[in-house]
Amino acid sequence: MKKILIAAALLFTANVAMCQLGFGIKGGLNSTKLKMKDVTETIKTDDGDMKVTMEEAASDLGYHVGVFARINALAMFVQPEIYYTNMSTHIRINPEGDITARNDADVKNHRIDIPVIVGTKLGPARLGFGPVASFNLKSDSKISTEARRYAGSGGFKNAKKSALFSLQLGAGLDLVNKLTLDVRYEFGLSKLSDEVVFGNQTFKTAQRTNSFIASIGWMF
Repeated sequence: MKKILIAAALLFTANVAMCQLGFGIKGGLNSTKLKMKDVTETIKTDDGDMKVTMEEAASDLGYHVGVFARINALAMFVQPEIYYTNMSTHIRINPEGDITARNDADVKNHRIDIPVIVGTKLGPARLGFGPVASFNLKSDSKISTEARRYAGSGGFKNAKKSALFSLQLGAGLDLVNKLTLDVRYEFGLSKLSDEVVFGNQTFKTAQRTNSFIASIGWMF
C-alpha cells in the first residue's frame, strides 16, 4: 500500500511539473453580423400608417482588448481569457414606399467577454474551442436623420443586460515563445434580444450575433 501511495505521489508531482502556466495581454479586431428574422410592422407617422421592415445587414468591425492565462500540459492547453469588446452591428430599416428613408440603424454594444478555450498543440500551432460568457455594459445607437422621421426621439435598443453565451472555434500560432496569433469564429448561442424598439414601436424578433475574431497577444 505504501508503495502505491508513493507511486501516486510521484506521478502527481511529475504531472504538476509538466504543467506550465503563463500570462499575457491580447487585442484585435472582430467582424460581427447580427442574425435576425426579418420583421414587418405598421407604425404610425404624421403622414399616416407606414409599413416598416427590419432585416439583417452586412458585418461591422469592432475591437477587443484584455488579458489571458494559459496552462500547458503535454500536448494540451487551457486558456481562460477576459477582455473588453466593442461590438458594432446594424439593422437595415426599409419604410415601404419611401426609398429615401431606407437606412441602417447602427448599434454598438460595450461588453465584457470571458472565454475558456481548451485545445491541443501541434508544435507552435494550436487548435481549440470553448464557451464564452458575455456581459453587456451599455449600448449606443445612431439613427439617420431620414429614419428619425419614423423613429422619433425614442432611439433604438436591442441588448439584454443578462449574460449571453457563445461558442468559439479557432486556431492559433505561437512565435518565439512570446508572440501569439489567434483567429476564431464565434457562434451566438443565446439571443441578444427577443425584440427591438424603434421609436415607440416594438418589433418582435430573435437576434443572435456571429463574429470572426482576429487577435494578437504577448506572453510574459
